[in-house]
Amino acid sequence: MIGGVSESVKMSFGFILGEIFDLYEKIKDLPEKEILYGSSDQYGSFFQRLNSLVMLDPGDNAVQELLNNRELEPIFISIYRFRNLYTVRLETEHANEILAGKSPWKVLEGFPFYGNYLKLVRTEYEGLGLKQGDRILFLGSGPLPLTLIVFLKQHGVKSTGIEQDPVRANLSKEVLKKLEVYGDISILNGNHFSLSKEDLINPDSGTGAIMIAAQAEPKKEILNHLLKVIPVGCRISYRIYEKGLMKLLNRDFLPDFPEAFKEQRIQPEPPAYNTVVFLEKKK
Repeated sequence: MIGGVSESVKMSFGFILGEIFDLYEKIKDLPEKEILYGSSDQYGSFFQRLNSLVMLDPGDNAVQELLNNRELEPIFISIYRFRNLYTVRLETEHANEILAGKSPWKVLEGFPFYGNYLKLVRTEYEGLGLKQGDRILFLGSGPLPLTLIVFLKQHGVKSTGIEQDPVRANLSKEVLKKLEVYGDISILNGNHFSLSKEDLINPDSGTGAIMIAAQAEPKKEILNHLLKVIPVGCRISYRIYEKGLMKLLNRDFLPDFPEAFKEQRIQPEPPAYNTVVFLEKKK
């Protein structure tokens, strides 16, 4: 277990590989439904161990050696899958707690990563040059659209979330109604192909920017489609991991962007973990 190990041992290559292999053996055969809905309390400990592991930074050379090892690729895919699914589980459980509670805002702010969202959303709000009353589109809003809720509560930015899973989309709508913000935040069941050129060039749409969730995939396909439908000057942002072992979580990482995009990156500041990438369509 990571918690009881000294910092010097944690940074050793052998220890890191041992943790990766051990976690992989525990999660590799878990069905999707079991991760999302299973009753075992072990999955939470696996998630915590994984989060502790990826927050280590053994140095760029060590991380790159892991990334370049093709034999480890299936292991990283399995770990990435587990983390994404368990994150959906956490959001779903918290969404249901909000619906069941008498103080929904208090329950919302008790989400384990709420502080991370406050910092991350402020970075995106400032980087996209938004102002109160603007509206954004968010691809991959999930069962608990925290990004959109924080944008509205902290900065007065309205939004439309697009979620491809109909169950998660409907759950998020119920949460927004419970918080009494449905209307300022709306949810559509769909994906990036739901966005057309007519939707985005119409000035009545009021779209100030498009955001792509960290878990929305495949990003290359998404960006290629957006490049076709967005007007010149339209701003896009999305989140990646660039620090230490968190790079292992970028299964759909884009090292090079299409030439039609102008790129800017802002590195994370604690408690946020994500680098935010800002793109703008050039002429």
